Amino acid sequence: MQFLSWLIGRNITELLQHGREIDQAIARQDDSILARSTSELERYFKQPSEALPRQNGFPVAIVLMLLLAAFAFNLLTFLHALPPLSPQIHALSFFVPSIVVIGVILTASYLLARGHTAGVAGLAYVCAMLLISTVLLLSYSVVMGSHSGLWLILALAALVGARWILNGQAFILFAIYCRTQRLASVARQRRMK
Repeated sequence: MQFLSWLIGRNITELLQHGREIDQAIARQDDSILARSTSELERYFKQPSEALPRQNGFPVAIVLMLLLAAFAFNLLTFLHALPPLSPQIHALSFFVPSIVVIGVILTASYLLARGHTAGVAGLAYVCAMLLISTVLLLSYSVVMGSHSGLWLILALAALVGARWILNGQAFILFAIYCRTQRLASVARQRRMK
């Protein structure tokens, strides 16, 4: 956990830990969830979505864009390092992983917006995996004397930006707001039983 905290940042690691505690309280299905919520908070989030203040989803959108750019730079560099492939295999080698990563990132952002810790964890783990693969590919590029290091430096810059935003106040507040909304909804249902 110490390595992950160093890799993705302290704030996002604390957000993950807080989310796990909330998820455990929700999973227990007992009255302990009521201690984490108030009836005023539950009434507040019961209002129609038009009456609630709009949340700034731009940090999530920017993180998605940066992660996709870093993934594309990594994948293109990796495919360039492979021996020549047939055009069909080369196209499949690009599009299949791309579709999988796009699906993972979109699923993580959906879960994040619904207040699930799996969304935050998904984005954090994708960022961590891309950071590790970028460093490994950059090391390989330097050792082999390849000229594709520039793309990897751009990928590294995108990942540093994504890490900075993931640990930034705007992203943390968005995640906590969505998590609090979920918590209040579950507590309201529990209180009504």
